[in-house]
Amino acid sequence: MGRMLAKHDARIAALEADRAGHKAILAAVNVLSVQTRERFDASNARVAGLDARVDRLEAKVDDTNARVRSLEEGVGEIKDLLVRALDR
Repeated sequence: MGRMLAKHDARIAALEADRAGHKAILAAVNVLSVQTRERFDASNARVAGLDARVDRLEAKVDDTNARVRSLEEGVGEIKDLLVRALDR
């Protein structure tokens, strides 16, 4: 009977050690999960900042394109006036 009790005690100790190992693994996974979430959130914030910068650059490009078109129209009008003046 003493041998059987010792076997059971050993088995229980092994199961408890195994359970403790699983708890340690779960704790490590939870820590990694938190770290991953923090990094993901930081990356999302950086991407959002980059999106805002891209939006501002697109607005500047659109404004620049409008100005260039206006200048091209003005140059075209000046050319027409010069051609008319030279034809006289």
